[in-house]
Order: sequence, then structure tokens, then C-alpha cells
Amino acid sequence: MKSFACRYDAVLFDMDNTLHNLYAARFAAAEAICACKGVFGDLLFSLLNPDTPTRIPDSLTEFFTENNLEGYDEMLHLYEVLEKFCMRPYQILCELPRVLKESGVFVGLISNADAESTKIRMHELGLEGVFDVVVNPETFGVKKPNPLVFQKTLEALGTTADKAVMIGDRHDRDVQPARDAGLSAIHIWFGSVDKKDDILCAETQEDVLRFLEL
Repeated sequence: MKSFACRYDAVLFDMDNTLHNLYAARFAAAEAICACKGVFGDLLFSLLNPDTPTRIPDSLTEFFTENNLEGYDEMLHLYEVLEKFCMRPYQILCELPRVLKESGVFVGLISNADAESTKIRMHELGLEGVFDVVVNPETFGVKKPNPLVFQKTLEALGTTADKAVMIGDRHDRDVQPARDAGLSAIHIWFGSVDKKDDILCAETQEDVLRFLEL
């Protein structure tokens, strides 16, 4: 991807279902667990819980309890390995942070995943060391949708909300809270299960580039 002139001084990214398709990876891993145990449906439906991606151990525990299954630890390990193996990046979105940074734009990542999970996914996506700041719930003691997490991230980058944009798939965690904090926001609809945002909705990865360019 060639460099381009960005209309913002800082671009903040969500991670899951923005930089990669977490839904597909989780469903593939869950289908494998169901096949191993010969029980289908319950675990797959539990992954539709809006609190994912942070509830996988709870979902798996419930699945094993309700179906009177054994071998939880082994299956949790298998699930984690398969989820990582099945990660598929949104290629343009994964290239974008590096291109922006090389163009002099601040780039930040704000994820509700814990630091260890974020580190693993950044490694798999080839994005280690790219972002100027990586923010997890542990970083500032707050997480999305609290608008304070956006404010503190911008303070860490040394810029202001009127010069920044947030890019994410969740309207309730990424888009509206960022706007409440004074940022612009782009809804990654191709990675989302939410209805389309009526202000700035990217239906394709190319739309994101178009929205960012001067």
C-alpha cells in the first residue's frame, strides 16, 4: 500500500473484527470442539453473546457442564490453539497502521482483550511494535465503552480528539463512545454484527482508506 495524506493526526484502531475476523476463527474452533465431543449447537450459540471475546472460558465451562462432558482443560487448550491458527487478517486494515505511521500519523490500538491475548494476536497479525500505544483494560484501569479510555489514549499520543478518528466494528464500544469523547469514528461494518452506522460506515476495507484521505 502506498502512503497517502491522512486528514487526521491520530488514527485509533480496535483489534478484533476490525483488524481480523475473530468471529470466523472462533466459530471454526468451536465447531472443532463440538465435533470432538459429538455435541453440536450449544457452544456455537454461546459465541453470539455480545460480551465476547472475553467470555470463552465461561462459555466452554457452561457447554461442558450442561452436556456432562469431561476433558475441559484439554479442550480449552485445543480451542485456544485452533482460534489462533484460524485467524484471518483483513489485509488492508493490517497494512494501514504501518503506512500511517510512516506518513507521520500517530497510530494507537484500543482493545478490550487482556494484554496477553492482545500480544498473541498482534504477533499473529505481524503488528508487533507498529502501534505508538497499545491500550488494554489494564493500561488505564478503564475500557470501552468508557469515553475516558479514548481521552487517555490521546493524551498518551500527545494529540487531541478533534484531530483523531477511531476505527472499530462495535457501535456500542467503538463508534458512539469515541464520538462522545469528541473523536470522529468509522464503523467497520464488514466485520460487524451491528446495523450500519448512519454517519460513517465502511462496507469495504477500501472505504476506510477513502474516509481517511484528505
